[in-house]
Amino acid sequence: MENILKQLSDIKKELEKPFPYRDMDKIQEDFRTEFFNLSVEEDCLTGDFNTYCMNIAGTLRYILAGKLNEIPQGQIEMIHHSFFDLFKQYRFFEDKIGNFNDFSQEYKNYEETRELLLQLLSK
Repeated sequence: MENILKQLSDIKKELEKPFPYRDMDKIQEDFRTEFFNLSVEEDCLTGDFNTYCMNIAGTLRYILAGKLNEIPQGQIEMIHHSFFDLFKQYRFFEDKIGNFNDFSQEYKNYEETRELLLQLLSK
């Protein structure tokens, strides 16, 4: 458990990088047709990715503050899903995220954090 806490503490710095707005715009530009086919309610990539990231960052803050028992159940439930599982409407570019360096790195950092949180929460 101490090893996971150390890893989470170390990765916290990586999560403080600027949000990948340019890549988000580029994704929407490169996949214009796919986004056009989404309903208005489904087409909120920046907001949805922010929700995904903030849920993980918020859960991490609870953990690092020693408040494991105070994490809301809905927040814990979201942690069990990747971005593309939570927001299935964006799966059309899941296998292309490597083409967007900042987004890809941000996603990788948050997924690594999410997986570490899951390990900790399962103990």
